[in-house]
Amino acid sequence: MTITAVLPNLYQLRLPTPFPVGPVNVYLALPSAAQDAPLTLIDVGPRTPDAQAALTAGLQQLGYTSSDIGRILITHAHSDHYGLAGELAQVSKATVYAHPLNRPLLSGTDDVWQRRIAFYEGLLDEAGVPKALRGRTSQMLQGMRRLVAPISQILALDEGDVLTLSGQQWQVLFMPGHASGLLCFYQPESRVLLSNDHLLRDISSNPFIDPPPPGQSQEWRSLVDYVASLKRTAVLDVDVAWPGHGEPIYDHRALIQRRLDAHQQRAQKVFAALTDHPQTVYALSLTLFPELGLMDRFMALSEVLAHLGWLEVQGRVVAQPQDGPTLWHVAACPQDSAQSRYHTFA
Repeated sequence: MTITAVLPNLYQLRLPTPFPVGPVNVYLALPSAAQDAPLTLIDVGPRTPDAQAALTAGLQQLGYTSSDIGRILITHAHSDHYGLAGELAQVSKATVYAHPLNRPLLSGTDDVWQRRIAFYEGLLDEAGVPKALRGRTSQMLQGMRRLVAPISQILALDEGDVLTLSGQQWQVLFMPGHASGLLCFYQPESRVLLSNDHLLRDISSNPFIDPPPPGQSQEWRSLVDYVASLKRTAVLDVDVAWPGHGEPIYDHRALIQRRLDAHQQRAQKVFAALTDHPQTVYALSLTLFPELGLMDRFMALSEVLAHLGWLEVQGRVVAQPQDGPTLWHVAACPQDSAQSRYHTFA
């Protein structure tokens, strides 16, 4: 178990996950001397025996047990970040907070999961994914449910809220992009950002495609929101950003510029691949990412679709629905040149 001090009474705990991304970083905020806030866990790790054991060991090293946790903050609804929250909340009676967009998935009801799986199955079908691979991917998505425990009660946390953590006031920032309901936490006096998966030092954050909220049908263009969130983050006065995976970030503006440049280049590759002939999302993913395993192939499809959505907003590509997979092609009359569009992107 690796424990790292972030600030006085604020610690990073590194927990194992079964995913290629490796360990997840969760954060434990101890009460200050004034006892002005409960023991708070920010993200909890996946629902696996290894993660549970590591979290228990980390809490014990700091003088606590799971039953001492009074508050759980969920940064976003990906299983490596919230999987254990339901069980921890039952043991500790802790209050769970998350952005309202995360509530349906965190609740873990059958209808929400069925709707989510149906959404991705439809997405894979539209993308032109071969039937055998669609079946395996659907099984993978259904298996993800085993890595989470449902949460019965969730209180809302959103942009503009202020939290007391370890005796300091932290600003809640809504930063959609990697996930639709993603939150970051910022402490302006110490210039510390808890960036979770919004900003990672050594790998780029996938602009993941989420289903629209219940009762809505409008497609969410994740990369459009992610670019806007990155630009907001670049304006913040940050000395160090502590991420959801990997090592801390000490040059957040330079890193953000590299991420924006990389998305520019990837969008250009997607656009260039369509100049010869229309293609499906699956075909484009094979061009950009030729050799990937099942989980990474799903992430690649999400990445390609996110870039197509951004290019579509710019008027550079068009989706062509038909009987069978959707074909994407270059727009007949792009609103602007590629060069000028990319200048507005960065």
